[in-house]
Amino acid sequence: MKILHVAKISDNKLNGVNAVVPEYIRYQSKFADIKFINLKKIDIDGLSEWQVEFDNLENILEILKLQDFIPDIVVIHEVNNVENIKLYKILKKANIPYIIVPHGELVWLALKKKWLKKKLAYLLFFNKFIRKAEAIQCLSAIEASNIKIKTPDKFIATNGIVLPNITKSTFNTEKVDIVYIGRLEWKVKGIDLLIKAVANIKEFMFENKVNIKIYGPDINGRKAEIDNLIAIDEVQGLIEIFEPIFGEEKQTALLDADIFVQTSRHEGMPCGILEALGYGIPCLITKGTNLVEDVCEFDAGYDAGTTEQTIADAIKFAVNDRDNWKNKSAQAVKLVSEKYNWDIVAQNTIEKYEKFIRS
Repeated sequence: MKILHVAKISDNKLNGVNAVVPEYIRYQSKFADIKFINLKKIDIDGLSEWQVEFDNLENILEILKLQDFIPDIVVIHEVNNVENIKLYKILKKANIPYIIVPHGELVWLALKKKWLKKKLAYLLFFNKFIRKAEAIQCLSAIEASNIKIKTPDKFIATNGIVLPNITKSTFNTEKVDIVYIGRLEWKVKGIDLLIKAVANIKEFMFENKVNIKIYGPDINGRKAEIDNLIAIDEVQGLIEIFEPIFGEEKQTALLDADIFVQTSRHEGMPCGILEALGYGIPCLITKGTNLVEDVCEFDAGYDAGTTEQTIADAIKFAVNDRDNWKNKSAQAVKLVSEKYNWDIVAQNTIEKYEKFIRS
């Protein structure tokens, strides 16, 4: 099978789509013939084997034909790229089917952001692009159920994780270190909810020496906004903000943590949580992350609900649940090994693509 992936990405791995698309390509290439078009027209580190250089989308099929590659199916990552409008028309004219992976962009909470502007763009352009697709690939059942606009067929195929070669071995006994690693986007990522939750249980946090470390990039002044929220609720000694971390520094921060926290209002499928689970870190997460059901099924962490009060209650429960951390750590590794190992994910996803090619 020949699969063409299309995305608009950079090498900035702090963005989930930037991080996950290269893994789709690398791991699916074990089971199919893969090519990749980057709508940003920049080379992506490690993808030179698959990436196709082009000047104009109108000539893309001719360029692929010269490489003896006419795709059986095209996988388009994200919806809200204007280049998708030109691309889908080219594909439909050539009778080449395509699938859209929205990465959370079509759930209602995401659409509500700047809704008036999006409503016009969807009415004029994106609704037809969506309807003409063979299917929408959702990263979880929750994402699928939260897509309220009219779409073609929907199916579930998750993101994956490269399993680390080291996992959590010991936990703190005299304190509790909680970590979040991701974008400093306080609304989507629910950092404001986390701050409010901590404010509700300040005395408990101080008594049990619970500290939350947040690592992420300052984008569009978001750090100052979060610092302001921390100051308003007077939790400066309980929540600290740090610069983004990568590589060994990131690994050390995860392995030093007792719990990973993410209180998102909505997501596609957050790679940060999968990565933490892979290291054996119990995860305290909200329903908006789309991973609560799996975490609860495998007993790999804690359901933090959807509100500041449920998050506060979950933090207190998790801190008092210290005796079960080691078991949850083992279950976290089991969860990602069985359900989110990239080899398994890639093969299963290709099998689902084949059904749409046959149909």
